[in-house]
Amino acid sequence: MTRSASTPRLRLTLLYFVALLVVTALCAPRHPPGALLQGAAILLVACACLGRIWCSVFIAGRKDTAIVSHGPYALCRHPLYTLSFIGGLGLALATGSIALVVVTAIVLALLFGSAARREERWLMERYPAEYTHYATGTPRWWPALSRWSMPAEALVHPPILWKAFVDAGSFFLLYALVLAAGALRGSGVLPQLAVLP
Repeated sequence: MTRSASTPRLRLTLLYFVALLVVTALCAPRHPPGALLQGAAILLVACACLGRIWCSVFIAGRKDTAIVSHGPYALCRHPLYTLSFIGGLGLALATGSIALVVVTAIVLALLFGSAARREERWLMERYPAEYTHYATGTPRWWPALSRWSMPAEALVHPPILWKAFVDAGSFFLLYALVLAAGALRGSGVLPQLAVLP
């Protein structure tokens, strides 16, 4: 497996989601999630999946060679992290525990915030004038819809786009595993060790 600067963050993120699954399997929420909560959870996960695929059309193959400022990168500087955060909140929401939603928000904010700052330092060193101009007018996280821009065409790298489909699909897999873990605990197959707010 190729090791990049993002490998430690990816491993920590995966480790956190595995821990979320284990906690979901062994700890019940005080109030089981209803249809509205599950609907919101799947909507957030779907938004993250589709958005991450959309982002990869613009960034794939160009991440280290240019400042990408079209499509989702016109709206905010870190749309992949923003969408991953949204997907993570969706997974936590599916557990039905407000405590897990809060912990997930804190953990992911720390992980993605650190990664974003590291990437910004690297881009500033490599493209000082261009990145300064881009960063000055583009918010870091919250999309500025007034900045929307879409090129007439974009070069797409099918192998990288395929990887984006697989990466995005992992959110749906995690969502299914969260539901399965809760169902196994709820049916008594797995022991319930605690109740979470």
